[in-house]
Amino acid sequence: MTTKTTTKYNPHVPATKTKGLTDKQKEMLDRHAKKHSKKHIDKMIFVMKKEGKSFTAAHKIALAKVGK
Repeated sequence: MTTKTTTKYNPHVPATKTKGLTDKQKEMLDRHAKKHSKKHIDKMIFVMKKEGKSFTAAHKIALAKVGK
């Protein structure tokens, strides 16, 4: 058997949008985007960058404003 290596693919979080976020936030968004909509992720990025909120706070705001 051969082992298959997969590259990380995430259409929701382009690198140009996450400029200014920490590496940890980017990593968490990559994993998070697999379960949430593009609108949800975009709202989270906006809140983290513009309002300086944490990942958890941004997630709660995005859930309330946009939904899953």
